[in-house]
Amino acid sequence: MTYQQAVEYLMSFVDREKIPGQKYHEQHYDLQGFRQFLTELGSPQNSFKSILVAGTKGKGSTAAMIESVLRQQRLKTGLYTSPHLISFCERIRIDGKNILERDFAQRLEWLKPFLEKSRAEGRSRTVFEILTAMAFLYFQEVGVEWAVLEVGVGGRLDCTNVANPRAAVITNLSLDHTEILGDTIALIAAEKAGIIRQDALVITSPQPTEAIKVILKKCQDSLARLFQVGRDVGFRITDRSPHGVTIDLAGTFGSMTNLEVGLPGDFQAENAATAFAALRSLQYRNLILSDAVIRAGFKSLSWPGRMQQVSQEPVIVIDGAHNGHSAGRLMESLEKTYPGAGRVAVLGISANKDIAGIVDSLAPGCRAVVITKARHSRAASPEIIREQSARHGVAAIVTENLGEALEKAKQLVSASDLIVITGSLFLAGEALEMFGEKV
Repeated sequence: MTYQQAVEYLMSFVDREKIPGQKYHEQHYDLQGFRQFLTELGSPQNSFKSILVAGTKGKGSTAAMIESVLRQQRLKTGLYTSPHLISFCERIRIDGKNILERDFAQRLEWLKPFLEKSRAEGRSRTVFEILTAMAFLYFQEVGVEWAVLEVGVGGRLDCTNVANPRAAVITNLSLDHTEILGDTIALIAAEKAGIIRQDALVITSPQPTEAIKVILKKCQDSLARLFQVGRDVGFRITDRSPHGVTIDLAGTFGSMTNLEVGLPGDFQAENAATAFAALRSLQYRNLILSDAVIRAGFKSLSWPGRMQQVSQEPVIVIDGAHNGHSAGRLMESLEKTYPGAGRVAVLGISANKDIAGIVDSLAPGCRAVVITKARHSRAASPEIIREQSARHGVAAIVTENLGEALEKAKQLVSASDLIVITGSLFLAGEALEMFGEKV
């Protein structure tokens, strides 16, 4: 197989990322069936130590921070994340580097007989299950010692949850994927808390009251040890720039001042505090990480598409914020990082997202909204987004594609203003590709 042939074969299976709305139920998310499939492959998920990261916001960034520090410890690391921005190869990383296209294709070709056997038996695997199996097999093959696994959706029934993690991390929760996980924070928290094991180490970002109640009960029932950012670890931002934030940390795991985090945006401070707590908690699993290793890991961090500046005059920032809360925090961070700059948003949102919530968070802080759609089957109609934007009295311009949207946005700003391209990771990926950014 070539890489393109591999992608075509992969997409012949059910892709839940393109079929939104299936309820989070055993009927659709067959974790036991996936576990049996991995048993046929030799249970590769048991060949490495792992950390599982679930949540609504910040789980990718938090996972990347944890992996970066483990790599600085000179451990052989694996990182499994989703979705990708440009290439499927981004989802499977060894020592900070994407799997090569040829290796991706070869591993899928090796899996093909097992996949066809399952398909013939009426137990066809999904795209996400296949990618997860590929990641586990590749991690086993290259001798990964520690893998950081980002949960796809939910937690309890997500196929990453077949691993037996040394620590379970739950980043900030809010309403997202409500058509799948449930329409309350408590219901969503219950699904996320499904990654908590008996006698586990659990680390959580600051949570809404309804969420922390659910997580606390799960920890009590499981005799798990819980560390909460805001209670056990405090943080404050001491400096910020377009290239990152600097924070002070203090609490159960001691203090650290002037910790430089190589990702911009005030919201990354919370993710960093969560990652710090997770890393320090590993001392209870016999992994001691020095201050120097932690500093080097956070400072050298790279995680594209998260408030990433790709142009100077005008400033153009790309971010994958895809719910109302994330969009609001993005706007707050832009205000603090680029004070006084006028803003124009290039906005494209997936149809299954809270379009009104995202627009409500973005539009009031922008001079204009230029609306487009990503090249993805889930992209919402620009006209729907325009209707929501009109409620705020902000100029809303509909365009056919990202290139046209960007040209229109440039006509609306001066050299001292900024353009923010946001609304979905799919649009962020398309924008990064347009600017020739590596991911």
